[in-house]
Amino acid sequence: MLRVLILSALVLGTMPCLAADLVKNPGFEAPGKGAPPAEWSGRPNVYSRDTAQAHSGEASLKFVNDNPEDYSLCSQRVPLEHGRMYEISAWVKTQGIKGDDSGATLCVEWQDAHGDYLGGHYPRGLKGDTDWTQIKAVTGRIPDKAAACSITCYVRQGMTGVAWWDDVAIQQAREDPLACVLTVPNYRAEVTDAGPKEVCVKALCNLTDYEMGLDDVVLAWRIIAEGAEKPVREGMIAPVTAAETDLRIPAQDLAPGRYAIDIALRDNRTGEAIGTESVSIVRKTAALQRKAWFDAHNRLILDGEPFFPLGMYWSSIKQDELDVYADSAFNCLMPYGAPSKEQMDLAHERGLKVIYSVKDIYFGTRYCPDHIRSREDELPFIKGKVEAFRDHPALLAWYINDELPLEMVDRLALHRQWMEDLDPHHPAWVVLYQVDKVRGYLPSFDVIGTDPYPIAASPPSRAGDWTRKTVGAVCGARPVWQVPQVFNWACYKKSEKDKAACRTPTYEEMRSMAWQCIAEGANGLIFYSWFDIRRDPATPFEEHWPKVKAMAAEIKDMMPVLLSTEAPPAIEVRAEEWLHHLVKRLGETTYVVLVNNSREEHQARVALGATPQSVLEHGAGTAIEVDAVGTIRPDLAPLDVKILEVRGIGPEH
Repeated sequence: MLRVLILSALVLGTMPCLAADLVKNPGFEAPGKGAPPAEWSGRPNVYSRDTAQAHSGEASLKFVNDNPEDYSLCSQRVPLEHGRMYEISAWVKTQGIKGDDSGATLCVEWQDAHGDYLGGHYPRGLKGDTDWTQIKAVTGRIPDKAAACSITCYVRQGMTGVAWWDDVAIQQAREDPLACVLTVPNYRAEVTDAGPKEVCVKALCNLTDYEMGLDDVVLAWRIIAEGAEKPVREGMIAPVTAAETDLRIPAQDLAPGRYAIDIALRDNRTGEAIGTESVSIVRKTAALQRKAWFDAHNRLILDGEPFFPLGMYWSSIKQDELDVYADSAFNCLMPYGAPSKEQMDLAHERGLKVIYSVKDIYFGTRYCPDHIRSREDELPFIKGKVEAFRDHPALLAWYINDELPLEMVDRLALHRQWMEDLDPHHPAWVVLYQVDKVRGYLPSFDVIGTDPYPIAASPPSRAGDWTRKTVGAVCGARPVWQVPQVFNWACYKKSEKDKAACRTPTYEEMRSMAWQCIAEGANGLIFYSWFDIRRDPATPFEEHWPKVKAMAAEIKDMMPVLLSTEAPPAIEVRAEEWLHHLVKRLGETTYVVLVNNSREEHQARVALGATPQSVLEHGAGTAIEVDAVGTIRPDLAPLDVKILEVRGIGPEH
């Protein structure tokens, strides 16, 4: 019997498609003048119309390639509207598709009026031998500069074998008009006798894809106990006056137990719910006295003290390497290779904390161990690891997801719940490259990170941009441990040509990217990676490591400031695209961090609001001139970071 699978990469919270398929000859029924079917362009020695295989109808598109150096596409133009998002899908079958990438798939791309690439959307593909499987994904919004768009059937570069496509579709999709984020409490949704007195849910209304305005909708909410039918409390916001609304709901007088807070966005003319969301809270008498947890400022509290994780990714722990690493400012590491007790002991003896990885324990995923032969095998394996190491003094957190797709969010959320149940004393961290989909992953993590690696193909400003997006996606209500780049992409390239196009980040680039992340709200940094800088084909470890150490030492020096929660004065930094900034106060000194993300020199403008006793550049001791109205204009070299110490103005200013 034919076994049909569905592989869905839908963005969480998208609504059904609105319009007909925009693809011409989507089932490849119409033959072309050459080998590729009508309306499609592709090399005839690779792509052809096949009447021996079909998901539906009489034909499909066939790919045959036995040369990994041969990379070609089969595409057609599609008329996509600016500002709209689209669902793309196709049924795909593979035979012997092999190589290092994800296989046979489809994508949509857009170019500007000059034909220059602007972006695209690229779902994961299929490899090996697979039966007809549907690949489905929802794009981001088409940018205003897009002048031409195309949909493409292809096999990822460097791969060989045979593949077929059928029933290709691209249809306009609608984003869910309502998204909700529990912002208070920010850690594990706990309300205790000690607080908070009320929970806060941020309701975000997005009516871009609807013929409605905010005055056409109302927000209704209710709290209902687990297993109950009637709400214990309910209310309404009418009219809705802003795209972002904070629902503040008294919760401290609730009886102990679990509760759902259901929120509905309703059409105030018909009463119909056009969008619904639900978040959960748990009412407890007292909070567990955890070894590691996050406070209301998203700081990690470790053994009762604030802690700023500063670490690197590792492969496995080796004593000689650990001795080198321990002679630095780094205070933790994340080894991919699950450490033994002896290796955990080695880290602890050197004052280092370990983020322990169980990120691959998902049956059917690329890196899942062979001994995990079903989903039922996942929990026993994880339980064994947690019970072995949850009480180890080196343990900092658990690493439970490395860039797995959003369609797995239910499984990812289940793993997070397992970690909380098995070890309530340590948080669960995940890292994503899917920076535009972070909000969809909210149920699956305690702390989130994204991993911008721009050097050398993209501007260093990506580090700050991704951090801002990540913090914004969680509404500033979850801790963010970012993963900045210190490695050379050449470590992952196959050809000498591709390797030559890469290089090791400079000290200035690494420093700027790290401080961009901090200025945009990162609560920790775990750099990628220790093992790559040891195998960099262009820069010897002995040359690069001192630069990485120096960058980390500067961050460690500033940790008491970064962890301070004292109210700073109302200092105004003029907004600039090239500038990231952070204002902190510790004792009698206010610190202003200014980060230039560009390769050009710039001058910042900082209005202090009062005349200070002094303004000094941290580390250098150089005095900064202050004008008569309390404004300073420091110059920043390309990719420069300036930390200014301002004395003599208090928080009342």
